[in-house]
Amino acid sequence: MTVESGTYIWSSAVLEEIWQKSAATRVALCAEVRGLSEVQVGFRPASGRWSIGEILDHVCLAERSITRTISRILQQAAGRGQIGEPETMETPEHRIDLDGYNRSAGAPESVLPSPDRPLERLLAGAEESRLRLQEVTRRADGRVVGNVTLPHFQLGELNFYQWLATEGAHEAKHLEQIRRVKADQRFPKA
Repeated sequence: MTVESGTYIWSSAVLEEIWQKSAATRVALCAEVRGLSEVQVGFRPASGRWSIGEILDHVCLAERSITRTISRILQQAAGRGQIGEPETMETPEHRIDLDGYNRSAGAPESVLPSPDRPLERLLAGAEESRLRLQEVTRRADGRVVGNVTLPHFQLGELNFYQWLATEGAHEAKHLEQIRRVKADQRFPKA
């Protein structure tokens, strides 16, 4: 499976819905950056603003952080007996407050990007982080993860499903940011 495909069939309808949205966003993100020159990838629209390369690096770092978070949630849920069969437990809410989430906020230090990484390395990192997230998420496929939560710096307490939805929303937010960088009148032609 590649980061651009959503070919895994989830037995959980909620996971399928979350992953289909996330996979579509990843396809669009990769299409938006493929073929860009290193000059374009490194272009900053203004002082203090991220380049496309930095945005991609941040997306990968954030996805790795979310993977660690959902792994912790799965461990805690298992320890509390909060992972069960669909007929024995109700699936918690998976929607998040997109209006609140899409407000501008500074990134936590742990997911601040590094400048000047080559595009191919960034795309390989995106591939690796997505495969790892899917691997961790598959541990819960076909089962229900109870309402065990961990805090998000912007959205507060989120459960397993909400953290996964946040990953897709995060990527969509930065896809739009990449499009704004490319639309800048000073964006290099090649």
